[in-house]
Amino acid sequence: MRALLETELLTPVAGVLSQAADELRSCNETILLLAAPSLPGALAIAPIEAALVDAGLPYRRRFRLEAPSEGAWVHILGPAEESGPRLASGPPQLTLAGVVVDGLTGHQGDARKGPLTAVAQAHALAQAICPGGARVRRLRPWAISGNWLHSALDTTYDPVFTALRDALVKEGSIRVVPLPEVPEPNVSANSWIDPTALDAIASRWATLDLEGRARALSHLMRPGLARSTPSTARLEEIGWHCVLGPGWSTDLAGQVSSAAGLWKENPAPVAAGKLVDSLLRRGQK
Repeated sequence: MRALLETELLTPVAGVLSQAADELRSCNETILLLAAPSLPGALAIAPIEAALVDAGLPYRRRFRLEAPSEGAWVHILGPAEESGPRLASGPPQLTLAGVVVDGLTGHQGDARKGPLTAVAQAHALAQAICPGGARVRRLRPWAISGNWLHSALDTTYDPVFTALRDALVKEGSIRVVPLPEVPEPNVSANSWIDPTALDAIASRWATLDLEGRARALSHLMRPGLARSTPSTARLEEIGWHCVLGPGWSTDLAGQVSSAAGLWKENPAPVAAGKLVDSLLRRGQK
């Protein structure tokens, strides 16, 4: 896997995160991981925890909002924060927050900006802490989950999401397929998709030519166009660009929807803990 911190996308945060990784690896204290007991908080804590387990470093996990004044810690702020990462040394105290960065370059050479989420930064940090970690590698496809949850995809095209997705495809961490090729799709969050129609299309997908596939999938997704949500950008990801990690039967969007259901069934700290535990054990929800 290419180091995320070496990609142009993460240039604005590479120095802080690289230094933080070095200091966390050499820290003689138990490292405290803190985040809000939310879906984004759990998705950001998981890769860092995976790296610490892979590296054999002692840590504790806490789902709460405030960071302590003493000790070594990594504090993950919510999606609304866009102040970027900050590091204090001796012992290392790292705050992770989203930041707006250049994503892809437009046809006229103009930079398209988008959110580099705390989740994506957490994956870059995890890889820097333990580059060869088995758990770190298994969680790699989730690096774009923060952008999937971010409101940027509901308002316009998110160039950072696209750039991260393309980078993960190029390195072989994920593959992108249309919805009928997802073995066990979870469309419960998209009531406008008819599961029976999806099953029928999937059953004959292999027999259709390119034109037939395009027509069938367009017909399946058409009801979404008449709604205020999802946005066109998110609609394309739901129907045409489903993200599958190695060994996954359900795509990233379906797994995120399933994970969100934990918060309906459990108190927030319990739900967050269950999701992190599942990701550490299986690399999936």
